[in-house]
Amino acid sequence: VIPLIDALHDSLVNVAADASKYRAVRHAAQRGIAALNKYYSLTDESYLSQFALLLHPTFKTEYMQDQEWEQGWIERAVDLLRETWQTYAPTPSATTPSAPVASTPALYDFDRYRKQKRSAAVSTASDQLEAYLSEPVLNIEDPLAYWNEKRLIGACPELAQMALDYLTIPATSVDVEQAFSFGRQTVSLYRHSLSKSTIRASIVFGNRCKEGLVDDEELVTLLRNKASRAGRRGESGVSGGQGDGDEGDEGEDGDEMDLDAEWTVIE
Repeated sequence: VIPLIDALHDSLVNVAADASKYRAVRHAAQRGIAALNKYYSLTDESYLSQFALLLHPTFKTEYMQDQEWEQGWIERAVDLLRETWQTYAPTPSATTPSAPVASTPALYDFDRYRKQKRSAAVSTASDQLEAYLSEPVLNIEDPLAYWNEKRLIGACPELAQMALDYLTIPATSVDVEQAFSFGRQTVSLYRHSLSKSTIRASIVFGNRCKEGLVDDEELVTLLRNKASRAGRRGESGVSGGQGDGDEGDEGEDGDEMDLDAEWTVIE
């Protein structure tokens, strides 16, 4: 968010200072600068935008320094990131001391070696953030793909999860407002008795379909299997809330959509 606001600000400043532009255009640019400054000041009230900078491999603290942020602001942002990192950083598993047992010197040395290796691994994992901050910036266009790859290959998985958690936070409420609008269409005059789980599942599923994340063939197979199961229940005389526990009372609006169903993501 911050780099985008800075880029817009620089562009509007150039337009406002261009004497070849119409006065109305220059005046509009000045009004735009005032609006940007208003919203830019709001970023100081939240640490999320600062975390997004620090966890972006292309920016980190270098961007803050290039924009001539006060050193105190940068240090405060990094300290807050370190503090938040403690909730993600791996901790050594608690071990219960056991009574000493007689062992040969070779076995004792082997146990000590294993403990040292385990301790070194935990220490390395705990220093994931410091290692990341000390590395030079990278030219990364998609930070989410970068961190997701780190998580999948097991390289600094805790730090990767933290970065994904913060970088996937919507920068604006536009998506959320669209979801509410879609929800209003879902709960219509003729469908006002849907349960909250069905409404949630319908909205999430609709969004996945809109984004092209649902495989059509898999969906058809799933619906056919569900219809086949319903037919078998009818043939066996199962009705209402009777039958096995898994196929019993399903709520006020019939079969609930499975929100946790795994859909094939189309690459």
